[in-house]
Amino acid sequence: MKRKLIRVFIVVISVVTISGGELNADGHQHLVQKGDTLWGLSRKYKVPLKNIIHANSIQPTSPLQIGKKLLIPGAPVGGVWYRVKAGDTLWSIAVRHNLEPRDLQRMNGISSPRALQIGTRLLVHQADSLSFGNPLRVPLVVTSQYGYRSHPVTRRYQHHDGIDFRASTGTRVYASRAGRVIFTGWKGGYGKLVGIEHEGDFSTWYGHLSRIRVRVGQTVTKGKVIGLSGNTGVSTGPHLHFEIRYKGRSENPTNHIIIP
Repeated sequence: MKRKLIRVFIVVISVVTISGGELNADGHQHLVQKGDTLWGLSRKYKVPLKNIIHANSIQPTSPLQIGKKLLIPGAPVGGVWYRVKAGDTLWSIAVRHNLEPRDLQRMNGISSPRALQIGTRLLVHQADSLSFGNPLRVPLVVTSQYGYRSHPVTRRYQHHDGIDFRASTGTRVYASRAGRVIFTGWKGGYGKLVGIEHEGDFSTWYGHLSRIRVRVGQTVTKGKVIGLSGNTGVSTGPHLHFEIRYKGRSENPTNHIIIP
């Protein structure tokens, strides 16, 4: 009888430890977007997959519902972690993640910028800056989808590497994600073009602009005005050509942004 009581007691203690410690209620509220997966969120926030599943009472094979909020237990509220490496300075980390050094210092309670130690974890990103946003603030109207099509000017059947959005000349164009400007100027059929490099081997490209308001090497925040839409290059009318590339190869922007 005594042995049975001891076993029951041990089981109860184990359950309390798991629910109260590893799966505590603190964490980040993630708004599910198109293309999100449980495995992808686990890697993004560096949180075990089982913790996300248990915290939200969902099945591992269940599809995620766009627009639903998921609790990411143990993830820093409003951001993600960066681990300090050899050669890092507060300034270099801040610039790399598009933050002001003083904000990074205050955010992490660092008493002295020279006190960084290799292996220390710093909160560096606002979680929203890791996702892609719409490049326009006007209602998104798609005039040409991603994929193979008959080119409206040349009539050749070829791959369209981005999405075209209707936009009157002079409409403000915004950086879809924080990053560093790697190209500005005229490029063939794109006309006036801006390219921005983002963390994780991504880049975004904005074509047919009438004006460019950034320069190469400049770091931009998500939502920064980078130019004005136009009709430059090979174009049948004013619009914005928008591309998202991963390691240099185009991806369907609808995998990353929500188009009503």
